[in-house]
Amino acid sequence: MKYNKKRKKKAMENRQKTAEANAADEKFPEGNIPIEDAADTQAAPKQDSAQAEEVTAQEDAAQTSESETPTQQEWAEALKKTVSERDAYKDNWMRTQAEFQNFKRRNASVRAESYDDGVREAIAAALPAIDNLELALKHAEAQGETGAMYDGVKMTLKLMTEALGKLGLEEVPALGEAFDPDKHNAVMREPGGEENVVTEVFQKGYKVKDKMIRYAMVKVSSGEEA
Repeated sequence: MKYNKKRKKKAMENRQKTAEANAADEKFPEGNIPIEDAADTQAAPKQDSAQAEEVTAQEDAAQTSESETPTQQEWAEALKKTVSERDAYKDNWMRTQAEFQNFKRRNASVRAESYDDGVREAIAAALPAIDNLELALKHAEAQGETGAMYDGVKMTLKLMTEALGKLGLEEVPALGEAFDPDKHNAVMREPGGEENVVTEVFQKGYKVKDKMIRYAMVKVSSGEEA
C-alpha cells in the first residue's frame, strides 16, 4: 500500500511539472523566451529526467526487495519443513541410542554366558581326577589301608572340591532319590523296592550354577517283584 501511494504521488508531481512546462511554452513562444527563463527551461527537462530515473530506480529496488522477502506462507512452509526434519533427526537419534543400549546388554549377557561356559568346561575336564581320587580312597578304605598316603589323597580331594565349589560346582543328589531324567542317567534297573527310586550310584553327577555338566549314572528300582 505504501509503495502504491508513493507511485501515485510521483506521478502527480510529474504531471504537474509537465503542465508547467506546457504553460511556459505558451507564454514564451519559440525565440521569445528570456535568456534566464530559457536556461531554466533547458535545465528543467534534465532535472525531470534525473528525478524520473531516481524514481524508477527506487521502484525497481522496492520491487526487488518485495520479491526477495519471503511471504508468510513461505515462512510457514519453511518452519513446517524444519520441524519435520528435527523430529526425524530426533527419532533416528533415539532409535540409535536404544539399539546401542540393547547391544550393550546383549554383549554383557553373551560375555557372562561365555565366561560361565568356560568355567563349566574347565570343571568338567577336572571331574575324572575327582573320580579317581574318590575311587582310590574307596579302595584304601575297603582294604583297611591308612597312613600318610591315604591322608594326602584325602586332603587333595578336599582341596579340589572346595576350589571347584567356589566356582559353582555342586554334586547332584542321587542315592535314595526319585529318578529324575533331567539329573540322572539310568543304566540299570532292578526288581523290587519302590518304583523309580535310585538304589545305586555308579558315577556322581554334578552341576554348575544350575546347569548340568554331568548326569549321575545310576541303577533304578522297577518296583516289580522278581
